[in-house]
Amino acid sequence: MSKILRCLALGAVVFALAAGAPVLAEDDVVRKGVDLWATVEGFAQTSFAGDPIPADFFCPGSKPFNGTIIFKGKPLVAEPANSLGAIDTVVQRLEDASFDDKGEASTRIRLMALSLVSAKPVETSCGSYDVAVSLADEQPTTTMRIRRTGANGGTYLAPLALNVKVEFTPAAGNQNAWRELTRRIDLGPGTRSVWTYTATPRYKGRVRVDTNSDGRPDSVLPAASNFLAGVSPATPAALASFSSVSSAPIACPPPQCPRQSCHCNPDADSWDPYADGSGCNSDHLHCVWVCVSEPDRACATVDEPAEPEPLDPSGL
Repeated sequence: MSKILRCLALGAVVFALAAGAPVLAEDDVVRKGVDLWATVEGFAQTSFAGDPIPADFFCPGSKPFNGTIIFKGKPLVAEPANSLGAIDTVVQRLEDASFDDKGEASTRIRLMALSLVSAKPVETSCGSYDVAVSLADEQPTTTMRIRRTGANGGTYLAPLALNVKVEFTPAAGNQNAWRELTRRIDLGPGTRSVWTYTATPRYKGRVRVDTNSDGRPDSVLPAASNFLAGVSPATPAALASFSSVSSAPIACPPPQCPRQSCHCNPDADSWDPYADGSGCNSDHLHCVWVCVSEPDRACATVDEPAEPEPLDPSGL
């Protein structure tokens, strides 16, 4: 009898493989976890034109600051050291997401860690300042909508909301002139929002990360899940030797190419958290590296986007 049962079980597995159906039941559920991102240098920015830094902020008599600051990613401090490579942004998926009969699922998300620094010092009438951005206080949540478009993965829409701390440190080293402010930023969903199933953890074992920018890892990342954001649907064989926390810009599983996914802030008059991106501006912009399949373009071609590309919700 046991031999018969083993044969029946083997036959069921072979049939599932032949039919292209998921072998594991958990493939119908995206497990909660975190998505790790490396910012594209020079393609993250914040404008103070609509909400200037007030007069006298930097020193007595300083004028209101309404300029734009360009940022780059600063790798998060982690333990073990360098276990996250060039990663500077962590987004946490708070619940498991189960697919319905349409292949759609949803979960709440929030920023867990962020580490950006100015690409060059900011010039003011009070001198030059280096700028650092991290998370401040409790973070708001938004809803991530996930769609499975094939056996190996699909697309998603994920608007972001975050409370940030902006620190201004005098480039000359005068710590008495250090300044800080906080801002709320809302970003629409990113372009090229793709994902793939994975059986290979993005990080191994217990990894702690600095979430409050004090230089000390303070929070343990949740267990790695079966969901890999930022990589087009790929076979397990293609992902076998892929390291998603490698040094910048990014290493992609062949034949995928490194491209940019950009979130921008929607215009206040037409705010829709799931808009297609055509109604947003780049007062606040955050572009991260992703891996996508583009058979008509060579991988040596790296994006130089001036504006975020619209995301077609009908493709979700």
